[in-house]
Amino acid sequence: MAEYTVSLQAYTKAVLHCAKHPWATVHGLFLAEKKDGKIRFVDAVPLAHNWTNLTPMFDVALQKVQQYAKTKGLSVCGYYVAYEDTKTMQLSASGGLLAKTLLDADESTVAFVIDAKKLAPESGKAALIPHVFADPQWKEQSSAFAESGKSAAGTKGVSFVLENNRVLAATRKLVDERAEVFVYDFDEHMDDVSLDWLQNSMLSERIKTT
Repeated sequence: MAEYTVSLQAYTKAVLHCAKHPWATVHGLFLAEKKDGKIRFVDAVPLAHNWTNLTPMFDVALQKVQQYAKTKGLSVCGYYVAYEDTKTMQLSASGGLLAKTLLDADESTVAFVIDAKKLAPESGKAALIPHVFADPQWKEQSSAFAESGKSAAGTKGVSFVLENNRVLAATRKLVDERAEVFVYDFDEHMDDVSLDWLQNSMLSERIKTT
């Protein structure tokens, strides 16, 4: 059974990317370390809030992320998206194509839709809805992250868990502190090449001290 763990850093960066552009569809990638059949998403790289289709821009961004991940000994096997229409919980056709591009390079790839409603302080639940590819489509794992810190098995025996019980509280704290100002995506990097979209180092340091 494949077991996926989402770290504080990966979860927080994805959520803050969503919080920075609440009027737009945003998406990005998760980087993972693999060991003994377990996959731990250790970081997130925000891609865009202006384009969400399979375009040359995506190809360029993906290549840069893959090169960066290789230098860190990590795999690019996670895709996340938060839709402009917050009622959308299913991976869209374009989102599925983007995730399938990752899957073709790494069979352990999974996709996540961010449920903005679960970002509310009173929610107490992970905002990630995993989707696992079961040919010919991506299937939602509605029972995943049923309880913070506990995993739930879904399609093909895949399970998902947050790395610890601090993840949700720490993320809420950073959202309250408006820490999304420290996250940059590839779109913003294209407008200002000095922006650190691959590592978002300032935000990473902020997360470590939360």
